[in-house]
Amino acid sequence: MVAQRSKVELYAAIRRGARSGLSNRALQREHGVGYRTVVAALASIFRESAGLV
Repeated sequence: MVAQRSKVELYAAIRRGARSGLSNRALQREHGVGYRTVVAALASIFRESAGLV
């Protein structure tokens, strides 16, 4: 059984994977999420760095 993670932890894990060079599709498979979740997680990087969050 897969342990449930919070959205914050999931997004952080997706961003770490993206920084290590994984493609969006590989991130989807690894974390068991869809395209929109990966895109949202990666977009949240820019909102955080811009100080919009």
